[in-house]
Amino acid sequence: MAESNEFVPILSLNSIDQPALLKRCKILIEKFISLYNNPPDFIARAPGRVNLIGEHIDYAGFGVLPMAISNDVIIAVNFSNKKGYTNVRLSNIIDDKYKQKCWDFEGKDKIVEIIVEEGVSEWSNYFKCGYKGILQHLGIDNPVGMDCLVDGIVPIGAGLSSSSSFVCCAALATCHANNVTLTKKQITEISIECERFSGMNSGGMDQTASIFSQSGHALYVEFLPTLNATPTKLPTTNPPITFVVANSLVKADKVITAPIHYNLRVVETKLAAYHLGQLLFGKDCENLKHVCDLYSNSTKVTIDKLEKLSDYVDQVYEKNQEGYTLEELTIMLKLSSTEIYDKFIPNFPVRAERFHLYKRSKHVFEESCRVLKFYEVCTSGSSMNDVEIFESLGNLMNQSHQSCKELFDCSCDELNDLVRICLGGGALGSRLTGAGWG
Repeated sequence: MAESNEFVPILSLNSIDQPALLKRCKILIEKFISLYNNPPDFIARAPGRVNLIGEHIDYAGFGVLPMAISNDVIIAVNFSNKKGYTNVRLSNIIDDKYKQKCWDFEGKDKIVEIIVEEGVSEWSNYFKCGYKGILQHLGIDNPVGMDCLVDGIVPIGAGLSSSSSFVCCAALATCHANNVTLTKKQITEISIECERFSGMNSGGMDQTASIFSQSGHALYVEFLPTLNATPTKLPTTNPPITFVVANSLVKADKVITAPIHYNLRVVETKLAAYHLGQLLFGKDCENLKHVCDLYSNSTKVTIDKLEKLSDYVDQVYEKNQEGYTLEELTIMLKLSSTEIYDKFIPNFPVRAERFHLYKRSKHVFEESCRVLKFYEVCTSGSSMNDVEIFESLGNLMNQSHQSCKELFDCSCDELNDLVRICLGGGALGSRLTGAGWG
């Protein structure tokens, strides 16, 4: 288990052992000097991630198994301690596409305005999320002014966490510029919370993977009852296990489509949790992990309990597996439409003709079960031979994609074609990664 009080490492430029990253840093420094007429004081970095298994279950409270990738966001920063100067200038190395943004600190109650418009994705909002989250947490009255230059090579809208890596990097940069040291756990929890300023009701997998991941390891992440990140070695096999990350080239902007995709799925899982909690225990359950905890009388998640809950979902929704209208929900949940909106949709608007409680809860319980099985294979030592390992992990990935496609409705034709092509070309397992829809 990674130590929750561990700090983010601070390295000198000469200690970077990745030639491509070192070259990018040097180019970023040169560009920074030409733009701001001063060298940067430091460069912050946060990587993207690929999720091996555990899709759309982090915001339901269940564990996931991602790993960081070399594609990252780096931000060069020069800060000013000049009294009263709190201006931020934010530029991007691709300046013809991402125009410079400037703002001033607006007091510790507001900090900075983040405008979220439906159908609009503003690049600077992700930096503002990290900046605001850190200053809000610290309660700083007079933050330093900052000149920043961003270079990101995580493909945008490709399911590799370009947004969260940007938010995490901005949070790290704001911390270091203001001479504040926070633990990895603190940085992660702040980043999880503050990314929601962008209009996404996100879980915590992406931020945890970006901050906690270690070279050569996947990361088993648990969120409840507290955030735990366990570096996990993949099994040693001959030939070695290899993951290929392929881009469908269908861009999926989560912020723009959030009301009908991502944020809607969060609402559907919460509606299912509330309904199942009332049926089973006569209690309001915040998420499906809460349902599992009450069912198990323990916060420990087991394969056996998840399988039983999946079977129970089949029984509960036997007569309606195709979703409920808002009017039908009011009858079933014994809540008015206003109460439903106030309770489940207060901050992140969604649009839907039907809310799919069966499909979403079925996926969450079964996908959580697959994560545990995948993790067991990775940590079982020599109890399985290589063929058994390949088949087990491959089958779990294939089942995961099928569930994302059929139960969570978060795939698309191009992703399905890509999975089919990979399996036809010899892959033992293939699945979408990230939120999906592209």
